[in-house]
Amino acid sequence: MFRAVEIFMEYALFKSSVPPGLPSFASARLGRLQNAALRTIAQPIILILAMIIAVVPQTLAQNGPQSSLERAAGLIRDNRLQEADLELDQILKTRPNDADALNLRGTIRAQQGKLNEAEMLFRRAARVDAQKPGVHLNLAHLYLLKGEVQKTISELREALRLDATNTDAAERLAGLLLSENQFDDCISFVERTKQSQPVSTGMLITLGDAYLKKGNADKAEESYQQALNGQSESADAVLGLAQAAQIKGQTQTALLYLTRSKKLVADSPSTLYRFALVALRAGDYEEANAAIVQAVKSQPNDANYFLLLGTTWLQKPDLFEAEKAFRRSLELRPNSPQAQMSLGYTLLMQKQYPEARLWLEKSVRQDPRTAETFYYLGLIDVEQNDDERAIKHFKKALELVPSFGHAHIALGSTYLKLKDYSAALKELQTGVKLNPDDSKAHYKLAVLYARIKDQQRAQEEMRILEELKSKNQSKAADASREKP
Repeated sequence: MFRAVEIFMEYALFKSSVPPGLPSFASARLGRLQNAALRTIAQPIILILAMIIAVVPQTLAQNGPQSSLERAAGLIRDNRLQEADLELDQILKTRPNDADALNLRGTIRAQQGKLNEAEMLFRRAARVDAQKPGVHLNLAHLYLLKGEVQKTISELREALRLDATNTDAAERLAGLLLSENQFDDCISFVERTKQSQPVSTGMLITLGDAYLKKGNADKAEESYQQALNGQSESADAVLGLAQAAQIKGQTQTALLYLTRSKKLVADSPSTLYRFALVALRAGDYEEANAAIVQAVKSQPNDANYFLLLGTTWLQKPDLFEAEKAFRRSLELRPNSPQAQMSLGYTLLMQKQYPEARLWLEKSVRQDPRTAETFYYLGLIDVEQNDDERAIKHFKKALELVPSFGHAHIALGSTYLKLKDYSAALKELQTGVKLNPDDSKAHYKLAVLYARIKDQQRAQEEMRILEELKSKNQSKAADASREKP
């Protein structure tokens, strides 16, 4: 299969990033999100009611003694929405433009699922008194519930313009900028905030995550270390340090941080996800699988979690469980090209070629820029003896990623089968330069040299092949001794 497993792992780890998770507006750790995790948010707006009520007492002094506003706020807090609505009716009959009353009624409508009406009420409150940061925070949460993330970002910016000391809003904004791939904006926002006031551990971790996404491992490491200075037991910060070390190629350092993080990881699904990702990169597949299995129990409706779960099952290896996980991911997000590719790959490994092709072709239609998908389609073509079609798919993969060593080897092997020896030699030699430890490539070159009567080079390739075989056996023996 031309190293299909290794290719899948390269792709899966390249596509994976910081852990997914839904932003909790009641949490002090918002911000460690994966790119598309905000597509299906369902967070009750009651979680920001505390901010709404917090501004009410300031207006009571202006509006008289124990007012209906305070009673309405208490009733909303107790989830007695109908009674609260009646209280607000009395206020709005005499003061139809009371910003606090409009704000509270907007909260009620949001809890009732009437999001458009809630937006109208919050907007009215903002027009009456544009200086209330709480109204803008409510609008931010409302837009997040509606999936309008850019509007959420705008409202959070406005709330922070009115009250720059609102650390909760600052954390939310940083996290959303990260999740929306606005990495430069995220970095500049957090760095600017750091200059004017202390920032939370969560914001420092978000800053580190943004630097990681930009490929700046040194700045990411600096941010994570600052987070640990403020909170020495932060699992996310330690895992971030492990990720930074992996980017820098510091394998042993990454393993040390991973070991350290094992003592800190609790039941947080997003932290478990992150741990699984780092463990997967480190080759600790058992730990990765155990962590993501636990995380999925708390996040049974998150497509990203099942995608990573399937990837860890592939390394067990357990193709049946991997297939189940990828199918569940697609149930939750039917048009995910990565999940479609992953399921197609798993079916390919099970030799279920027709259905594998179906999913891989779906993935290509969604994302025609992923070289691995064309590579897998080429492998199916080879298995079904459609060599000309295989060549087209391998060439397409190389058009997208010219340094794709396995695609060069697969293309050269196909040319060898068709007895196009000059084309085969060119591709196999390129493949060996890119992947010098690929035993299949050296074997194919040995066959090719034998066919073109170059016995010296054929023997040299067989010598290299024997060396690789001996080295692989030694590695396997070492790994076996390390197992408990």
